[in-house]
Amino acid sequence: MAETAKQYWPLEGFLDALILELDRAQDTLAVKGLTRKLTYTVKDLALDLHIFPDYRDGDLRFANARPGEDGASRISFQLGSITDRQIRDSANQPTTRDDVTIAEIEDLDPKVKRSLQKVGVTRASDLERIRREDVDLGKVIEEKTGGGTKVDYANLANLINKTKRSSRGPSVFSLSARPEGDAIALHLSGRELAIGAGMRPAARLNGEAVEVSEARQDRLVLRARKGLLRSGDNRLLVALDPHAVIRLSVKG
Repeated sequence: MAETAKQYWPLEGFLDALILELDRAQDTLAVKGLTRKLTYTVKDLALDLHIFPDYRDGDLRFANARPGEDGASRISFQLGSITDRQIRDSANQPTTRDDVTIAEIEDLDPKVKRSLQKVGVTRASDLERIRREDVDLGKVIEEKTGGGTKVDYANLANLINKTKRSSRGPSVFSLSARPEGDAIALHLSGRELAIGAGMRPAARLNGEAVEVSEARQDRLVLRARKGLLRSGDNRLLVALDPHAVIRLSVKG
């Protein structure tokens, strides 16, 4: 029987996978730490890999040694212990209800998901923090994958917003109209009224554009010219973002 060809893999890929698993374990401990003190610890963990190196075209790769196969090299990893205080100081805060994890985004390419997780981006809040620091995430991912994976902030933001809207749609609890100077102010209260980061809602009353003077998660304030709100039924259309549009009938 012909010998099966060896499957070679890069050391960086192995380390990425190992670190990702350790990050997941740390996040689990961070959540557990909210309800109980750490009751056990792994003092030390040693890993020995028996492998065959292969250097070709400037790339170093490795193949696992099979049982009984001679001539393999050995690489050893020693992982030290970590205390509960170190976990609290270094681990991310548990994911909140308002956040979205990268794993939840169904329309995101699995390779992109994996690449984001490898650089520590596991949820939408991580992306927002990186954006505020003006980090070129696309370049980081491209270098990490040798140009094989490309990431675009605008596309990611759109997919994240779409995921949020599919699981947590907006609701309007109340609407009131009151005169303010030479305008009519429409006050809407509700929830999930401003999910999209950097997105400004747009509104039209009876087909005419009106100003959105305030936009928060629980409150929207619109300003329309006097006379636009007629007696009887009025049609109000509010586009919160590309994935959420509110249609209301307002009594004048």
